Amino acid sequence: MKLRHLSIAASALCILAGATVASAQSLPADLDAKSRARLPYVQRKDTDEGAKRLFDIFVRGSNAPTDELGGPLAFAAYNVPVANALLDLHDGAVGKGTLDAHVRELAILVACRATNYDFEWNGHAPAALKAGVPQQAIDVVRSNGALTGLTDADAAVIRFGRELLNDRKMSSATFAKAKELYGAKGAMDLVAVMSTYAVSGFYAIAVDEHMAAGQPTLR
Repeated sequence: MKLRHLSIAASALCILAGATVASAQSLPADLDAKSRARLPYVQRKDTDEGAKRLFDIFVRGSNAPTDELGGPLAFAAYNVPVANALLDLHDGAVGKGTLDAHVRELAILVACRATNYDFEWNGHAPAALKAGVPQQAIDVVRSNGALTGLTDADAAVIRFGRELLNDRKMSSATFAKAKELYGAKGAMDLVAVMSTYAVSGFYAIAVDEHMAAGQPTLR
């Protein structure tokens, strides 16, 4: 979850992230044409002062009453206190956590892959590359591929996330490796980072959020 409005990667980054591309086919009948989801974006005029922080972060331009709240908390914002709590969770897990950018961005991608969360994948795949995550590791996450050929550290993060989010059961060996690499606090920060992005992914699943034609998708 970026603390600025995310720009979606261009077609070159689609190739870079190994992504498929959304086609121009018509949307399902229950999707809003603008949000491309089952709910429209929340508008500033329909919220109270408690939403100001969200709009200040995620909405560009003037403070017009018709400002619409897009971004990763677009649908969580139907309950403003929940959206603000998720923003605080992000600030604690990402902004004040112990994980370096490489580990953190890889962990985010694992959570996005587990929930097919296209919006954040598109923002964080380039960020992961910039943080030093090898393209091979990104491709393995996207394809749910084997961990062979990766560094022990990258494999440990991916395995941790797969067991946490997909298996919903973690082996002693997987947890011990994370603790060895990142300490007890770091292992818990992996849980915090992954769960933060998974929650936003769950909102996208519920509202069936679609990417615009020509943008990368995980499905």
